[in-house]
Parts: sequence; C-alpha cells; structure tokens
Amino acid sequence: MKIFTILSALAAATLVSAGKFHLPKGAKYDLQPNGYIIQYHDNISRTNAHSNLKKHAIDYKIRNEYDVFNGAAITVKSDHDGDALAAVPGVRHVWRIQRYSVPKTSNNGDGKVDEENSVHHMTGVDAVHKKLKLTGKGVKVGIIDTGIDYKHPAFAAPGATEGCFARYGKNCRVKHGWDFV
Repeated sequence: MKIFTILSALAAATLVSAGKFHLPKGAKYDLQPNGYIIQYHDNISRTNAHSNLKKHAIDYKIRNEYDVFNGAAITVKSDHDGDALAAVPGVRHVWRIQRYSVPKTSNNGDGKVDEENSVHHMTGVDAVHKKLKLTGKGVKVGIIDTGIDYKHPAFAAPGATEGCFARYGKNCRVKHGWDFV
C-alpha cells in the first residue's frame, strides 16, 4: 500500500510540476509578439493541455500543432508571459518564437545583385565559371539516394493513379533507378 501511495504521489507531481521557460540566447533577436512554442508532457493529451491553459485564464490562439512532438505554437492574447505558461500543469517546455530574416541584398539599379551578395560568389561558383569556363551546360545530374517509392501518386504520369518507372510505361516521372538490395 505504501509503494502505491508513493507512486501515486510521484505521478501527481509529474502532472503538476512546473515546466521550463527557455529564454533566447544572445543579445540580438527578433521575437514574434506574444508568440510561444509550448511542449506538453508526454502523458498529456492536446485536449487536456488546452483545458489546463483555459483553466489558468490564458487567452490564446493556436498557430500550429505538431506531430513531431507533443506541443503547439500559440499566440497569447492575454497578459501572460513565458513563465506563466510554464507554470501551467502539463506544460513541459516553453520557448519564445524567434523571427529570422534573409539578409537584404542591394542591386546596382540594373536589377542585378551585387557580386559579393550573390549565391554564386558565396559558394565559389563564380570562380569556377571564370577560371575553368565550366557552366554546367550539358551535364546530367545523378542522385544516389536511399530510395523513393516510385509507385507514389506524386510520381504518377498525368491521368494515372500511381507512379511508375520509364521502363514500364510512357510518361513515367521516374526515368531511371536501380534496386541495389
């Protein structure tokens, strides 16, 4: 009986234990206003997590729910912060949503991007073009991959319901392949 009581107490403590609010690292970051990613404890359903948030008077809108982990991205409409979200039973972790932007490039007025900001310059492709006179014209690219499901509908020819190899019919989107197994 004592063991059952101890296990019950531990289980209850897990359900009501406070989560952790993770602050962004670094001095400069752009945060989505009132945006948070919350992860629920593994034993908490989404329905229970939403119920717990509402019980704590947290007004929020779901931006996205994830299948990769038990959690969601939310926008908080009330005055609650990350620490308040982390204190809700069933919440395991809370992160602020950070916004990232692509660096702005300038152009010379003629619609062309400055050379130092071009992808070709950053990767060294421009040097290959100039020094070796290689442009890629006429080159066939082969991809070695762990595999695709060539019968998947995304690889189907127009009007077909499943994909196919070119050797099995006309207009198949997967032209070549080999099963090395």
